Amino acid sequence: MSGTTPSKQLADAATALEAALKAVEEAGLDPMPLLGALRGPLEMIDGAATRMREMRREGVVAAYPDRSHAVWQIAEASGLSPALVTRYASDAGLEKRNRRNENA
Repeated sequence: MSGTTPSKQLADAATALEAALKAVEEAGLDPMPLLGALRGPLEMIDGAATRMREMRREGVVAAYPDRSHAVWQIAEASGLSPALVTRYASDAGLEKRNRRNENA
């Protein structure tokens, strides 16, 4: 029972990935072995990154109807622009909110 938060686990995984990339670079592989070494991990990373983007979009759409969070707060928490937050909400069929009333 480590008590590690999901965001800490993701940060630790990213740190481990950086260390692994550095090791691959330092190995000085020729081009073909390098491509082979990167192919499998890249497929996994691409899948994970796509899943994280989907989770972020789902989170934005789920948070948007809660008017206790302004659009700019959702944007800041998600790392997206307020316009993209509004677009995601609109694409999901949610009622648009007035972003100018940030302090309301």
